[in-house]
Amino acid sequence: MAVATGQCEVAVAWRARKRAAKASRVWMQAAQRMGGQFQWTRPFGLVRPVDEIALLTRRYMHEYGATRDHLANVALAFRKHANRNPNAMMRDRKLSREEYMAARWISEPLCLFDNCLETDGALACVIVPAERARDLRQDPVYIHAFAQGLPPQHTTMTNYFCDDPLRGPSWSAARRLWANSDLEPADVDVAQIYDAFSPLIPLSLEGYGLCKRGEGAAFTEGGALEWPDGRLPTNTSGGGMSEAYVHGFNLVLEGVRQMRGTSTSQVVDAASCLVTSGEGVPTSALLLRR
Repeated sequence: MAVATGQCEVAVAWRARKRAAKASRVWMQAAQRMGGQFQWTRPFGLVRPVDEIALLTRRYMHEYGATRDHLANVALAFRKHANRNPNAMMRDRKLSREEYMAARWISEPLCLFDNCLETDGALACVIVPAERARDLRQDPVYIHAFAQGLPPQHTTMTNYFCDDPLRGPSWSAARRLWANSDLEPADVDVAQIYDAFSPLIPLSLEGYGLCKRGEGAAFTEGGALEWPDGRLPTNTSGGGMSEAYVHGFNLVLEGVRQMRGTSTSQVVDAASCLVTSGEGVPTSALLLRR
């Protein structure tokens, strides 16, 4: 907005994480964080983000018949993309459905491979006016639309306090995103969807209108998320689950690569890319275009 309104000519957006040390992770201090809303959940075992999302996942499975096979579709698609990406943490580690199903539980029904990685890393994007971008060395990628949002009853990560637990922040962000856009969900050629946990993908597919409510799990069938032949190649660098987890900022970079034609899982003639932040937290989204 600052660039678009002329308040600045060059903006740098960045993200850095240092998560190798276990003590740096918020759930390591769970015993000291039992006040407020958390007094109703943490003493009963909902200590980590994965525990909170696991509860929502069970609700989603109950309501719409989603299965672990659907979650595996997400994990396997992103791992295949990472296997083509020389910069991905999981570039040399293939994953089979059998390995997925045999993996240890982290918080049932979520297993090891339903979780994002823990990654040290740093990334940045440079934003300039379109007129200036045309004269720079890299091909310009345009921010077509953006939005932020959260529903009125939202409680971070514990959306099950709401009247409708499965209608999360993505629904609110999506309403504003599409209102600001000349594009519609059907126009999206490739997507980079925040994947701290695999069930966030079907929930976000529904929230952003890429499929109907309750159809997010089924949407993953038949290799729909996979490059090159899927109906919507998603997280084409491997995402947070198989490339790296830097709070989703690498999804922005991969969206830029797709629009420039430089991705290691490049979608042919892709002209638009949806990039989202997390489902379950106050969220945001971008539409990028060539």
